[in-house]
Amino acid sequence: MEFLINDSLKLGNILFYIGIFLLPSAFSLGSILLIISLIFSFTSTKENFYKEKLNLTFLISSLLLLFSSIINFLDPNAINNIADNSYLTFVGLFNWIPHIFLFIGCQKYLKNSNTRRNCVIALISGSIPILFSCFSQSLLNWHGPMQTLFGLIVWYQRPIDGITGITGLFNNPNYLGAWLNIIWPFCIAIMFFDNKNAIKVIIKIFLTISISALIILTGSRSAWICLLIPIPLIFPQKFRKWFFYSIPFITFLILNLSFPLLGKGFQSFLRALVPEGLWINFTNIGYETLEISRLDIWRYASNFALESSVFGHGSRSFTSLLFNETGIWKGHSHNLPLELMVSYGIPTALILLLSISYIVYKSYNKLFFSDIKTNKKTIIDKAWLVSLVILMLMHLVDIQYFDGRISIVGWILLAGAKNIIYDDEIKATLNHREY
Repeated sequence: MEFLINDSLKLGNILFYIGIFLLPSAFSLGSILLIISLIFSFTSTKENFYKEKLNLTFLISSLLLLFSSIINFLDPNAINNIADNSYLTFVGLFNWIPHIFLFIGCQKYLKNSNTRRNCVIALISGSIPILFSCFSQSLLNWHGPMQTLFGLIVWYQRPIDGITGITGLFNNPNYLGAWLNIIWPFCIAIMFFDNKNAIKVIIKIFLTISISALIILTGSRSAWICLLIPIPLIFPQKFRKWFFYSIPFITFLILNLSFPLLGKGFQSFLRALVPEGLWINFTNIGYETLEISRLDIWRYASNFALESSVFGHGSRSFTSLLFNETGIWKGHSHNLPLELMVSYGIPTALILLLSISYIVYKSYNKLFFSDIKTNKKTIIDKAWLVSLVILMLMHLVDIQYFDGRISIVGWILLAGAKNIIYDDEIKATLNHREY
């Protein structure tokens, strides 16, 4: 019997890696394989996932999400019912409850540094089609949407103006920026080991340069900021000083692109060198005509959350609430914590958000604020946490979570972070330095 259990787990592990590999370019196929791997995980182990306090906390959160949805579905005065969108109240749960079970189930496949490293390799390898889609979109003008297998695989490849605002196979530049920011810390981390093979080194340099360049070409300001965050956290000390030395120079360029500090002639010269789709993000051009500012969106979202603080207004209710209040349509609140509070109530949101924050705090404290040395194993785990933190920060100013690829990878990163807390192998690196 034990042999069958181990055999099933091995098969589940393989399907898990293949699912991650296919996730960015063939979302439906990758998701199916991940679901099958979770079935193996839950049925092929003697461990009781539900006895772990952290797992139990997330399961309680899922019950509260369901309870809040039932309350709003039965309330005739709930905004989704008034707007004839009552189905959204339950449909929105698919963004959370299945992901919570993904978080619990995939922990089995992320037990140690080696399994997490394999996951990273699958994630980076699976992202190569994204790079191809971006280059073909910006350089070859290949536009979509392109689909095959009866719509199971869709690449959006939206038409773009020039070389900026690229989306690749995603539907939106911000989604592409989020995905590239997820794998960016890992690309930095793998630069510092296994460099004896020239071909491997060339591939790593190509990936690092390509991903950083494509993040810039998305034109997403939040993606640009998150491009810089991993550098001082992952790079060795001797490289960090060059990063900090470059900050004044970068600041000088940005300020001159925004304001004619050294005269309009110099500003025009800089703007001629930088694509308009990039420098325009440092000005207020295009923002004067916005119907509503980001700050006002957050203000309305906060008020909506307080209006129904216990059970919320129902999943995806923010759009209808804002439209009824202002006549302005916005798909979401541009802040995931606020979106949770508006949809499911403040108590449910806080339990979920505090549980996530606890995992990040404990794992981050273990790797970055202890005597654990940085080596071939721990640098991947450090990049893992940096990637998770970057994803969380991006969701404070926008919501890419509703793209299934990004939300799935986010919960996988969270599961790996939870395992880092309890990984005894990391303790063995206290006095062992390879890096």
